[in-house]
Order: sequence, then C-alpha cells, then structure tokens
Amino acid sequence: MTLISTRRRVLVGMGAMTLPLVAIRRAVSQQVYKFQLSHSLAPSDAVNTAMVSLADNLKKRTDGRIQVTVFPADQMGAQADVGEMVRQGGSIIQLTDPLFLGLYVPDVAILQAPYLMDKPEDFRKLLGTPWIDSLADRLAGKGYRVISWNSYFGTRQMLAKRPIHEPKDIAGLNFRCGAAPMYVEMVKAMGARPITTSFAEVYTGLAQGTLDMLEAPLPTMWASKFYEQAKYAALTGHMIGWDPVVVSETVWRGMPADLQKIMLEEADNAANLMSRLKVQDEKDMIPKYQGAGVTVISDVDRDAFRRMTAPIYDTYPGFTPGLHATVQKLLNA
Repeated sequence: MTLISTRRRVLVGMGAMTLPLVAIRRAVSQQVYKFQLSHSLAPSDAVNTAMVSLADNLKKRTDGRIQVTVFPADQMGAQADVGEMVRQGGSIIQLTDPLFLGLYVPDVAILQAPYLMDKPEDFRKLLGTPWIDSLADRLAGKGYRVISWNSYFGTRQMLAKRPIHEPKDIAGLNFRCGAAPMYVEMVKAMGARPITTSFAEVYTGLAQGTLDMLEAPLPTMWASKFYEQAKYAALTGHMIGWDPVVVSETVWRGMPADLQKIMLEEADNAANLMSRLKVQDEKDMIPKYQGAGVTVISDVDRDAFRRMTAPIYDTYPGFTPGLHATVQKLLNA
C-alpha cells in the first residue's frame, strides 16, 4: 500500500508539473498576431486591392490568429519612417521597394537599376536563386524579413512637356524623380537635372513650369492626372519595378512555424494578384492617354539611354564588385 501511494503521489506531482507547459503551448497556439499594413498607393490602386486581399486571406486561413489592418496612401507615415519602424520590431507589414531596402543592403538596389531587365517576366528568373536568397539573408541581418519579392509594380516611362526620342531631347531639363540615389544618378547620367520634389507637388510644378518632365509607371501618372500638364508620353521602359513585402525579423522569429508558412503562401498569392492587375492596367493605359490628347512615343532610342546609364553599375555606392555581371548571368540563363 505504501509503495502504491508513493507512486500515485509521484505521478500526480508530475502531472501537475506538466500542466503549465500544456497551458503555455495552448496560449502560444491561440495567440493573436495583429499587424498594420502600410503602402504608398491610393485606395483605388491595384496595390491596395492586393494588400486587402492579403489581409482578408490571412485572417480566414488562420481562423483570426493573424489580423491585419491596411493603411494605404502613406497614412502611417513616409516610406522611410515606416520602414524604420519595421526594422525596430514594429508589428507592421510593409510593401516597399528595392531602392529603400538598398539603403541597408546596397546590392538590393540593383533590382531597380536602369535597363537591368528587358521585360517584366525577366524578374522571375531571379526568384529562388542562391543570389536572391543571399539578399534575403543579409536583409534579415538588418532587421527585415522578406515575405515576398514578386509584386510587380510597373514599368517606368517618361511623361514630358515636349517630345522625347533620344537622350539629347532631355538634356538640361528639370526632371522630377524620387529621392533615392538610384533615381538621381539615373537622371544625371541621362543629362537632365534631377528634381526630387514630392509626388504631391508634381502637378503644380508642371503647371507652373518648374518641372519639365517626370517618370513613373503609366497607371501611376494617369491616376494623378499629370497628362493634363504634360502631353508627351515616351515609352522608355527604363526601369522595371518589383516590390518586396517585408515584416520585422524580430516579430517573424517570434511567430509559430505554421503561421509563418501561411503568411509566406498568402504573401505570394497577393503578389501574383497585384502583378496580374498591374499588367492589365498597363495594357489599358495607352488608349487612355491617347484619348486624353497625349502623344505616345514608342520609337524611343532605348539603346542610347541604356548606354548613357550603364556606368551606374560600376559607380553606384556599395555595390559588390561584379554584381551586374552576376545578375545578368542569371537573367540570361
């Protein structure tokens, strides 16, 4: 009797010790992860459609364990400020761009360098390669976990107040571009004067004559009605933009593996949706511009623009030596 009682007490005690572990595991499995999702585009843009889809699908597939609130149009702040919040461990999902991430890992900026790719589909040749995986690892070391690379943002063209066929047509013009170093160096290499005024001030700048031209994907420029002030669209195709989606590496490491898997799958689905919508938007744009009285110039000397911007690959600050050749080899495979 004494032996049985002793065993019973031991077993009961061991059971009591395991209860907290069971409770901890249950608490972790039931924890709700709440994110704010930030991007720069308007609520009517395909970006927002894709990001809302991501939020909805994450909530549905995880039975509410991941909850995401979408904030379009930089409602959470400027891209750089939000990116820093992500890096510091905020519960934020951000659709960003390679040029911003290139401030932390310079090699990432090559993904939006002039004339790197000939067509949007070329980018997919880089996905899953050891090279792009190494970029992801280096970004993780800086605090950013890339959950998707493959959101097509658009092919960047030029909109101007005069016809553009070759580089000499933009020599000395006030060319609005983003403030990222890659944009500035590209415009300087082309022979124009980079003006990094905010996007919200472009319409007024065109109307007042302080700006002669700008560059962006056709749907983006259409949405802001810049065609009312600049009547020539040159199909230079000088940059092809694919936007990464990132979260904090610290937050990512604290999430269960099953939720990480779902987040990666749904980020990929949202990226594919955004890409399809953006491609369709671009197909619809040229007739819209022509209908608004804009002359669309397709006979652009892209080779001349390519030659003028080629030195950027050798002079861009922080690029690994031979980086351009490495990426071109992957693209030509």
